[in-house]
Amino acid sequence: MNQNYPYGQGPYYQPQPPKKKGIGTGGIIAIILVSCFALMLLIGSAVVGNLLLNPDSRFSIYGSGSSQNENRSTAEEGRRPNFDFDDEEKQPDTEKQPDTEKQPDTEKRPEKDTERETAPEKEPETDVDRSDAEKAMDDVSREDSGKALSTKEIYKKAAPSVVGIVVATRQGTGSGSGIVMTAEGYILTNAHVVADAISITVTTYDGEEYPATILGSDESTDVAVIRIDASGLKAATFGDSDAIEVGEDAIAIGNPLGLELSFTITKGIVSAINRNITINNYSMTVIQTDASINPGNSGGPLLNDAGEVIGITSAKIMSDYSTGTVEGIGFAIPINSALDVARDLAVYGRVTGRPYLGIMVQTQYINVDDGYAYHVVIVSVEEDSPAEKAGLRKDDVILSFNGVEIKQTSDLLAERDKCSPGDTVTIRVLRNGRTVDVTLTLAEAQS
Repeated sequence: MNQNYPYGQGPYYQPQPPKKKGIGTGGIIAIILVSCFALMLLIGSAVVGNLLLNPDSRFSIYGSGSSQNENRSTAEEGRRPNFDFDDEEKQPDTEKQPDTEKQPDTEKRPEKDTERETAPEKEPETDVDRSDAEKAMDDVSREDSGKALSTKEIYKKAAPSVVGIVVATRQGTGSGSGIVMTAEGYILTNAHVVADAISITVTTYDGEEYPATILGSDESTDVAVIRIDASGLKAATFGDSDAIEVGEDAIAIGNPLGLELSFTITKGIVSAINRNITINNYSMTVIQTDASINPGNSGGPLLNDAGEVIGITSAKIMSDYSTGTVEGIGFAIPINSALDVARDLAVYGRVTGRPYLGIMVQTQYINVDDGYAYHVVIVSVEEDSPAEKAGLRKDDVILSFNGVEIKQTSDLLAERDKCSPGDTVTIRVLRNGRTVDVTLTLAEAQS
């Protein structure tokens, strides 16, 4: 929860005691005021206590894509930043299952926001033609020329391969950017840009507008592939994100704040590589840059000094406090990993070879071992899933995964994603006051 009060301050103060003896009209008023301020003090203490228990309120992190549809999240001070691009939280089934045994006490403290389920989403309902997808992805241009260009030359080379994306959802409209991968209209963007889309309109560099179809979208990597019915587009040239070094030039082109400022170029440097962050509870390794990234830039290219795409711009950090600001901290998904995901999305509509548990979880503040703390709790188990077959139950508190302690959902997903379909894993849970080790075999996610 984000707090609006600077640390150490609050909306209360200690009132002076009444000067008159006895209880007159002034005394009654004074008693009422003291009671009101005491109540404010109690509430303020709870707020500060919550801030101390949740030190992740120091920074807000904004996705840089669909500006109308993005939620704010937080970065924990001294821990990995946490990103949340999705507008819609999936609420679990909270209907109580019959169980006469005592469960951990969850009534003392409100739970945190619903976390993402680890089960796969259903297959896309839209019937799309993938007959030429594999050949198209084989034609994606990869290059490492090593020839440095001026900023002016980079813009001329790369800008025609950038598109503007406008997305209509039930909540309104938003905008983002995209990268032309092939002349036949395959476009790379962020998953959070096209999330919950009812319709998508793509505007190319020459001003032409096209309706777009989602070929595949993957929340865990924040990568999506869409397609427009076009030919002769100028495809981007993709570089090698493994070869970049800190201090190199980094150039972003996109549509900050919407299409009114379309095809804007900004320049900075590669501030860090292999930066570990958490997006939608999924751990990711990204490129950090100080090139200006704003809402609407999401899905656009981060370029090297040869005008080659080395990343997909995705997010930035901003400060919540009025006493300080955070500038020049943006992130991009390395293009090598993004293209691997994009190929699967274009050809299969999903990422292949990804392990699947079959549970939905929440991070809740509960009493375990006579002490309150945040723990990952199973709130539903999918029918006929590996979790159900192994005997995991609703309300189980997950303590560890293959011997690694689990404290939050991102921990669970990170450990799961180290495995492959067919692997056997051991999950330790707390159930009715007893620890239970559950062994299960992971399946392959189908979306």
